[in-house]
Amino acid sequence: MSVAEAALAVSCVVAVGTVGPGGAALAATTESVAVVRPVSGGPGDEGTRSAVRTGPIFNSPQAGSARRDAIADQVARLIAGTPSGETIAVAMYHFASLDTAAQLVAASRRKVHVQVVLDHESTDYVAYKRLRAGLGRDRRKSSWVVVCGRGRGCIGPSFNHNKFFLFSTTLGNRDVVVQTSANATDGARDTQWNDALTIKDAAVHEGYLRYFDDLAARHPNGDYHSTVQAGAYRIDFFPWAKGDPISAALDKVSCAGGTRIRLSLGHFTWAPIAQRLWKLDDAGCRVQVVFDRIGRRAARRLTKPGGRNGNPEIRYLSENSRVYAHSKYLLIDGGYEGTRQKVVFTGSNNYTAVGFHGHDEAMVTIADGALEDRYAANFDPLFGRAHRIKATGMASVPAAVLEQDDGRLTGSVE
Repeated sequence: MSVAEAALAVSCVVAVGTVGPGGAALAATTESVAVVRPVSGGPGDEGTRSAVRTGPIFNSPQAGSARRDAIADQVARLIAGTPSGETIAVAMYHFASLDTAAQLVAASRRKVHVQVVLDHESTDYVAYKRLRAGLGRDRRKSSWVVVCGRGRGCIGPSFNHNKFFLFSTTLGNRDVVVQTSANATDGARDTQWNDALTIKDAAVHEGYLRYFDDLAARHPNGDYHSTVQAGAYRIDFFPWAKGDPISAALDKVSCAGGTRIRLSLGHFTWAPIAQRLWKLDDAGCRVQVVFDRIGRRAARRLTKPGGRNGNPEIRYLSENSRVYAHSKYLLIDGGYEGTRQKVVFTGSNNYTAVGFHGHDEAMVTIADGALEDRYAANFDPLFGRAHRIKATGMASVPAAVLEQDDGRLTGSVE
């Protein structure tokens, strides 16, 4: 029985709720779309069972252990709170955390069904060997770990770059999803700024489980291109053969009345998005971008002279070649799809050709004012501590933060 089938078998009744702010405006437009029932439990709604902290969590590698370990502590608490007979599903690019491996093995020993899909690169880590010894590799059993083929994803032609945790039940709450930018590594805590969005929603959980089952089945598909519309949430699963949802979203932005766009990324090499950001700034939007690494074409498009509003504000956050930006979120505050709203896009994708067209990835989109405010409260001080780049000066981009342009399904990923 697949994970999704098992979940559906035990959740015959779900509570039907209302679509959150802007939900109607986020109708899916991509090729393969599954529409599932909306349920209660928005990203800022703790509800009556507040043991699971929903909404965003952000770590800071330079603000003490509580902030540094915030995402890892959330994951550890959810693993510990999963009772016997329930299921934890994990898809991860780099899995090197001995702590998380021990937590998952301990969960399996108390009869939790623990199922893990990893990129092949994780086989080099001791943590993977602990998982393999503790869970086994037989998918006919209730707990297992499997890896994608060497040099490719489980579905896409490049890596399995996913970073998510699914819990059928934890701490008395059903259908919990954690979508994060953080790998399960010590470096994700100690050297990176990351984000994680925790959602309690049966339809979102079901959509992720379907994708997880496809990852575990390991059938190549260069145009997986699946989108789930789950009430207020839209979830895009990758790879896509062409196009990307961020470019499509930016084409729906209006700068009339004042619109602010904030973007925090690890790697930014996809020039079509950079070109749209420049045009939106030229049209009167305020555009702010912070990154760790940027491609030459993307940098040239962002710094092209002639913009009527001074060009996008771009900065890099890479300190002492050790501590750097790694979140992958876009915030829109203003005109979007014909109405004024606040929208968050977050997931595991870097904005690169391989991130959209080669990797196994997942991205969540939701219009929610309170959620966007919390992400903005993370972005603003992060942007404030980042290093300025001259708005019209490609030459002011340090060589250390430039990387190869897109063109092949290769390149830096994290």
